Amino acid sequence: RNLNPSIAITYSSLNNHNKHNTRMASLTPLSRSDEVTGEAMNEGLVNGTMVFVPTLGAMYLALKNPTFRKITNVQSRTAMVLMPALFAFGFFSENKLINRMEEVAAETENNMKTVAWAEHVKKISAKDMELHDLYRKSILDTGVRVVPELTPFHQAANYVQLNPFKCIAGFGVPAVAMIYYGESRKGHLPQQLKILHTRVFGQATVIATFLGIMALKEMMDRSGHYITDDQVEERVEEMRLTRQRMLFNIDSEAKRFAEQRQHHLEMKH
Repeated sequence: RNLNPSIAITYSSLNNHNKHNTRMASLTPLSRSDEVTGEAMNEGLVNGTMVFVPTLGAMYLALKNPTFRKITNVQSRTAMVLMPALFAFGFFSENKLINRMEEVAAETENNMKTVAWAEHVKKISAKDMELHDLYRKSILDTGVRVVPELTPFHQAANYVQLNPFKCIAGFGVPAVAMIYYGESRKGHLPQQLKILHTRVFGQATVIATFLGIMALKEMMDRSGHYITDDQVEERVEEMRLTRQRMLFNIDSEAKRFAEQRQHHLEMKH
């Protein structure tokens, strides 16, 4: 959207002024730290659990081998089970934290641009639209679907849209493990046939899971992310606060510029 030249110049000057020392602090507000850390913690726990379960199953199978029991002790076996899960927890939670901070920074910067655009439209619009309606319209135009409340179905659909491959792995790996477990109980079959059956049935299960989840993701990408009206209002309120901060920064910048100019004139005289 095209901005009023004065707003664009002022916004540019504020960005340049805060570029080296306050950019990250201004784009990642402290008020959202609990939200970001909570999501990072949940991401780490989910992925840690997904790694812990098959690792524990592998350890259970390994303990049936007398040689493995002989060359390992309780401490080493415990480490073999826990360390992969702890690594997954740390790796995925840190990645989620970094990505979420970047998303928050992008949302905040988008809010600042939307505020400037809304101010421009409000000045030139014949109908003199309210800022609240402009902010709300800008959010709805990003491709979201407003629902009265987020049911478990809506939350699951949102999660699948954001994490399709994790869902595929989370369903496919246990499914293949269950197939192998069922085949291993068939004592009349040789080991080669058990592995062959597991591969065929597991491959069919994983492909069906992949197609179903990717179809759901494609539908969600086209239709939009589920969001409640309260969440829309929260973002509108955040935009309103961003507008207030931006106007305050504009006034402060203007006063500072006027003081510098006055000081320069006094020095010349």
